[in-house]
Amino acid sequence: MLIVSTPLKQEEVRAALDGYNQDGVTIRFVRKMGIQLQFDVIGAEGYAAVDLAKAIIRSHPFGNALYFSASWQ
Repeated sequence: MLIVSTPLKQEEVRAALDGYNQDGVTIRFVRKMGIQLQFDVIGAEGYAAVDLAKAIIRSHPFGNALYFSASWQ
């Protein structure tokens, strides 16, 4: 499970990641718990999923200035 933690722009992060489907990787939003957004990832796991999520978030205009963390559980 991919966990993205951010106190700001949660809806934008959710919209950026939820429904991603490219190169055999699918990301689907599961739930929100406090500042954590939890996603199921199919086709990637571990560091690959975390790096992909970071790249997707940073590719959006809000992403470069946003304080967030991503981890795999």
